[in-house]
Amino acid sequence: MPSYQQYLRLTEEEREDFNDDRDAFHSALVIVDTAQVRRLHYLMKRRVKANARRAAGARAGIVLDGPPTVGKSTMVKLFAARHEIRLRRRHPERFEDRYESGGLLIDYTPVVYLSIPARATPKDLSVLLADYLGMVLARGATQTDITNQVLNVLADVGTELVIIDDVHFLDLSAKEGRVVNDHLKYIANKTAATFVYTGVDLKKSGLFLEGQASSRATQTSGRNTRHAVTKFGCSTDADKTEWAQTVKALEGSLVLFRHKPGQLVKLSAYLYDRTDGSICALTDLLRESAIEAVMSEEEAITSKLMDRVEISEYAEVTYQSLVNRRRKTASARSQKAAS
Repeated sequence: MPSYQQYLRLTEEEREDFNDDRDAFHSALVIVDTAQVRRLHYLMKRRVKANARRAAGARAGIVLDGPPTVGKSTMVKLFAARHEIRLRRRHPERFEDRYESGGLLIDYTPVVYLSIPARATPKDLSVLLADYLGMVLARGATQTDITNQVLNVLADVGTELVIIDDVHFLDLSAKEGRVVNDHLKYIANKTAATFVYTGVDLKKSGLFLEGQASSRATQTSGRNTRHAVTKFGCSTDADKTEWAQTVKALEGSLVLFRHKPGQLVKLSAYLYDRTDGSICALTDLLRESAIEAVMSEEEAITSKLMDRVEISEYAEVTYQSLVNRRRKTASARSQKAAS
């Protein structure tokens, strides 16, 4: 960052280019290693290590279950990226293209990520995996053909971590959903990799139960550990401290001329009210507020500025409900005091 006086001496075009760079920086923002992220990354790392040399057959996996906007997808993608970066540091030779017999080019792919679309079929899942792996499928290939090819390629490219995101899109109360779930289990059984699943309200879905029969646990529940992913709390001093530390970490990444360190930390309670403790809502609010501070030339994030920034419908409705409740409570107290 130049000094503010240097910034003001820039030409209009130079200032516009510089502000575009700042907007891009704020758009990316930083990903904060919260206590929950550190804990779940630790557990996933331990599970991957435990499965590394396990005998053939299904490996124990992990299921991350929680409400929307708590950062499940970001968390697993960050773990996947760090896992591959660690492998690139320790085994750079694996990432060099090498030819096997028959002229087959092996592209080492230790991590595979798949987001399940709504109404997916077993063949859809196999095709999505094939697309991720860069496979060329023969026209008219059947589900069995594609799946077998995918399994062979997963073995060839050394895949050791498979992330299946948005599992809640599987309707396991319907026959089609159960068929897809069985297909996922089949692939997990045949792949020497640790599977990590994420989704919303999975404990009550059919993922852990055979259909919807509560008395019969599925193979998924027998082979995978479920971990709840939650929003930030606000009831204890520890909760408030962790929230303030997260706000501080995000605030430290701002590139604004008039924003003083600690301004946002002082607004921690306001930020919690605006976002209902959701890390996704918090980053959305600060990301857009930072860009608003640049565009409006205010160069600082204040509560007045953030009041002009709208984020998700859920967050806005929740915040407005909170404001209305507080107004009613304050009005009732005022009337009681007057009487």
